Amino acid sequence: MTDSPDKKPRRTLSLKRDTPADAGAEKPAGRSKPPVRFNPLMRNRAIDRTPDAKPDKPARAKPRPEGEPGGQERRRPKPGSEAASATRAHSGSGDKPRGGPRSGDKPAVPRPPRDERRSHFVDRKKPRPAAPPKPNQYTFFVPCPRGLEDELAKELGEIGIGSAQAGPGGASFEGGLVDAWRVNLWSRLGIRVLWRLKTGAYTLEDDLYEAAMSIDWPEYFSVDQTIAVTTVARSSPLKSLNFVSLKVKDAVCDRFREVGDSRPSVDAREPKAPILLYLNKDQYSLYIDLTGDPLNRRGYRVEPAPAPLNENLAAGLLRLSGWTPETPLLDPMMGGGTILLEAGLMALNRAPGLKRHFAFENLKSFDKVEWARLRKDAQAAALEPKPLPIYGCDIDPAMVRATGLNLRAAGLLDCIAIDEGDALEIPAPEDHGVLISNPPYGVRLGVEDMAALYDGLGDTLKQHFTGWRAYLLSADPELPKQIGLKATRRVPLYNGPLECRLYEYKLVAGSNRKD
Repeated sequence: MTDSPDKKPRRTLSLKRDTPADAGAEKPAGRSKPPVRFNPLMRNRAIDRTPDAKPDKPARAKPRPEGEPGGQERRRPKPGSEAASATRAHSGSGDKPRGGPRSGDKPAVPRPPRDERRSHFVDRKKPRPAAPPKPNQYTFFVPCPRGLEDELAKELGEIGIGSAQAGPGGASFEGGLVDAWRVNLWSRLGIRVLWRLKTGAYTLEDDLYEAAMSIDWPEYFSVDQTIAVTTVARSSPLKSLNFVSLKVKDAVCDRFREVGDSRPSVDAREPKAPILLYLNKDQYSLYIDLTGDPLNRRGYRVEPAPAPLNENLAAGLLRLSGWTPETPLLDPMMGGGTILLEAGLMALNRAPGLKRHFAFENLKSFDKVEWARLRKDAQAAALEPKPLPIYGCDIDPAMVRATGLNLRAAGLLDCIAIDEGDALEIPAPEDHGVLISNPPYGVRLGVEDMAALYDGLGDTLKQHFTGWRAYLLSADPELPKQIGLKATRRVPLYNGPLECRLYEYKLVAGSNRKD
């Protein structure tokens, strides 16, 4: 079958690209270029779609005649755009090259970088300065009268020590040396503040010598400071504690001789750098005593009394009773006035260590400026003297005189009311309050007199102090039974070496009288 002559040949498609030889051939009509995509960088350019147009040069707009609308009111190109540059280039006359500089024009000054023109876009965040280094953290131990460990831990928290942990015989905490100075200044319950330098296991005295020898003692105090070593042991297998103290003292002196020819002197009574060694069954701990004289020596007891109550124990009795400065307080057997003095200092928020010096002032780490700041803050925190609802009396005129002298030395004579009187006859100064006393137990009175005293005291409390709470400290567990009142609480405490009990009595009419 043959094709008809009138039928056109079938058009075939080819996927081959045009070769250079086919470049001169006619191309079918239609779009010869791919469509131009929009480019934001060319938004000010007039794009010519003709084949001969050059995309590099901007298209020039035809000027309008003056008679045409908008001929004189055409908009000026945006400053800095390419259209503005083209306008300036075409504004020249004569045979000057287009776009060239005119005679007399100042040379073009390059524009500053974008960051300098718009400074608010520049990231001006400077790196934060490094945080100041934290003070070195050390371990400290604060002994206290046995039975007051929990109260001591609470007190340290009130002073600003956040890591205080109660333990047998005291409380320990982690902190800097300034924290230890603050505890010395403010603690009412602590006996001293000990800076622990080393701890470990031991078997013989030579082990303790080597342990003391490994400490760089010249780093802590100079050779001209006197020393003394005190050893305290509990269940230690070593026979002579004096020999142990001598071995540790030799180690300290030998360490000084390694760095120089001299060694520190020994002063057993008032050492400038006291050292304490604590031993138990197989462990040791070496401390520097930062306090010196015990903290209970406030500096205001100028007239001692027989069988005085320890100051930190008196402060502990006040805390255990829950007394507050707004609550009336009475001590009917005040002796030298220790309980009254501690209550007055607490009520006026006076730091108990303001009138004394401490052993840490002799160490190389002592900072006079920081210590002066602590003392100044403590002085500013104290309240002005004012009459307080605190009362005291004693049957002995000598004790009344001693209490008056001690109150005067502490600046509390006008704040606390004292008088001579019998504890078995005095009336209650107010209708409610707290009675705290340390009655004599075989020290100021004979045994035959104490039975009558306690029996009469029970009658007085029941008859005259209804609505009060009474707290009596006694070293003899048999004597308080003669009061005839039922104790609501018994707290074991120690007044020095004497084991005592603090008895609480809630005095309500007709409710707790024993038959």
